Amino acid sequence: MNNKRFFGVILLIFSAALLMFKLSSYVQQAQHNDLIMADIENRIALDLPRLNLSNRFLKHSGNHDAIVGYLQRLNMQLIQQPIQVNSINDVSLALTKNGRESRIEYLETSDQKVAITFLIETHWWHISDLYIIIILLFMAFLFAKWAVVIKRASLQYSALKEQVEQLPLVNAQVILVIDLQDKVLAINDNAEIKVSLANKPLCFYLALIEFCVEHPDVTLYQNKDVPDELVELANKYFYRLTQLGHTIRKRPNFTNSLDKTLSEIRAALDEVLYAHPELKEIYYPPKAHGEGSRSRLHSYSLLKITAADIEVIGK
Repeated sequence: MNNKRFFGVILLIFSAALLMFKLSSYVQQAQHNDLIMADIENRIALDLPRLNLSNRFLKHSGNHDAIVGYLQRLNMQLIQQPIQVNSINDVSLALTKNGRESRIEYLETSDQKVAITFLIETHWWHISDLYIIIILLFMAFLFAKWAVVIKRASLQYSALKEQVEQLPLVNAQVILVIDLQDKVLAINDNAEIKVSLANKPLCFYLALIEFCVEHPDVTLYQNKDVPDELVELANKYFYRLTQLGHTIRKRPNFTNSLDKTLSEIRAALDEVLYAHPELKEIYYPPKAHGEGSRSRLHSYSLLKITAADIEVIGK
């Protein structure tokens, strides 16, 4: 919001607040004047029997000087009030209006109708209004600053929302999930894809992952014995299956039939990762190329896997 618009908002708020204040002050002053006039009328009504007013019906001229003196004494008592009594019937003090409002009220007696003329001061501005103007101006400034902050926050939110909407959707990292309770492989972005795996390849694969995470530089060859630490990890996961309540006849020998075990693991991964072939280089135990003795000279280590790439349920 530029300075011109900012000061325009201040002026608008200040003008509206000042107008409301003056209108409420005017209404309050009018009500106060009505109460004072009612008190004066009651006072005159009580004094009417002692006032020597003229009476056309009775052809009585009355005592003009006495009524003038009464009006003067009455106005002396009203000197602190914004109202004075200018006349009763045809007896007048001939007071100057000086911008004051003239109002006539009537009192009715048993034989005549008495007219009372009031002069009412109506001040739109007072000395004390200066303090109110300063306060209202300060409040208008605060409201304008608040409006600027709200406007700026709204624009920032809209810009951020538009920016977020324009950003391409980034999928969460897809990782492999191994559930020991159900003995299945899955991926975290599709709960419907689940592939069962037998006890031996399941436990061996978990042990292989943990072993490769802890020893990322170790090379595992098929023509060499399976490391004892890897076998111990496989036995640990096998024991965990028994704790979870799975019925198992006997503990498998994880050093035998390594080719078959790895083939079963690869077959399960082929089904689970069919929609994410790029992940095979992380989870897929490398397959041997060539035939004869050379087929056993390759490594089945998972060289790119990390602890963040796997989630094990029931571990």
